[in-house]
Amino acid sequence: MPSNCPECGSSRVVEDDLYSQRQWVCEDCGSVVSEGHLTTSLSDETQGTNVPYHASTEEIKKPCRNLILGFIRVRALCRILRLSSDMESEVVSMFERAYNLPNFLRVAITKKEILGGCCILCVCRQRNWPIAMGTVAYLLGADNSAMGRVYQELIKSLNIKATTSSITDLMESFCYDFKLGPNQVEEVLSETPQRLVDRMSALMELASDTWIVTGRQPLPLLMGSVYMAWQSLNPTARMKYSFTKFCKIGKAPEQSWRKSRDTALKRVSELLEVLCRLGRELPWLRGVAVEPNTVVTLVDDILKHRRALLLRAVNKYEQQLQNELSESQTTECEKDPSESNRSKSPSPETPAVMSSDQAECENPADEEATDCPLPPNHWGKRHLFLPPCVKSRKRQRVDVPQLEVTGDEDISDSEIESYIRSPDEIKLYLKAQKELKQM
Repeated sequence: MPSNCPECGSSRVVEDDLYSQRQWVCEDCGSVVSEGHLTTSLSDETQGTNVPYHASTEEIKKPCRNLILGFIRVRALCRILRLSSDMESEVVSMFERAYNLPNFLRVAITKKEILGGCCILCVCRQRNWPIAMGTVAYLLGADNSAMGRVYQELIKSLNIKATTSSITDLMESFCYDFKLGPNQVEEVLSETPQRLVDRMSALMELASDTWIVTGRQPLPLLMGSVYMAWQSLNPTARMKYSFTKFCKIGKAPEQSWRKSRDTALKRVSELLEVLCRLGRELPWLRGVAVEPNTVVTLVDDILKHRRALLLRAVNKYEQQLQNELSESQTTECEKDPSESNRSKSPSPETPAVMSSDQAECENPADEEATDCPLPPNHWGKRHLFLPPCVKSRKRQRVDVPQLEVTGDEDISDSEIESYIRSPDEIKLYLKAQKELKQM
């Protein structure tokens, strides 16, 4: 506390409390001698607590504009792919963590969009969600190679262990589910799992080359291929066993094979069709008929020479198309111009050939037949093996219009007369009433 006032020299200096600030004021002249404490004492510094920076003066960092747009884009993609809310929140958090990394912070906008798609793909693979990289790349309009590079960089940056399973692992685990060991069934029906896996691998490669695997569920395809592999390893003794009998012999899980039985039989028929086409190209058969019920005996030879037989079958089919085209051109040249013009114009009895976009089935309301054959001028006619989406076009569904009855419709006299009972009906009604009363 100061002893005298520096202005008037008076010793009447008192303490004055002004709100929370302490100051010394001279009573004689009213001047402020000293005011507050600009420094703390040693005891105050030892007894005080440290205040962190983020609790004192740091401002909350707001997300940038590109990050906000990325959140909107990622959520929109999640809703297009019908992901759950938990998966959507996980994708958003992963995108936020990856966005602030040095690898993705100062990059182009297109790479940041691909980063959001890679986060969706990573979460889907962790949850075993059936979404491929090509699907996400198509939605983003990005290149598959660019998306693959960003995906690998994302996994390395966040140290994520992505779950990947190959078709070989699925086949091995699938074959061990069947009880076909030597001590489990008869010797004629027994087969080791390793031989089944090897034969299934060869059949799956053939199915992949002929577009049977494209867009198909794995379980029915595995069921059909393991049945074909088991039959082809000993065809003379196993050709008589049907697919249902095979599942019962191998003690397969009943819920799995019963649900996919119809679809698995379709895959078996497709495999048999491909094997028949290739079996007819074996040179040592010399024109012997190859049928689906006997082609199992030729599976071993077909799989050994698969590449050569595929090339030979495709070349033969193309040569056959060229011969048909040349024959049709020669016949048209030989015709009279008037007849050719008449044949080009559609007659009332024969409908004109429509294009592939306009071609429809005759009975689109028929629900039993779901596949339609290709129209004559479709480009798929020029190829022997085609994807399922091209080979069989789905029948267009037409909803039957429902009748709207409001009760205000006009009623004709004939309809009113149909509701009125005739004299004979009245007599029969009264007779029936009397008999019921007597009973």
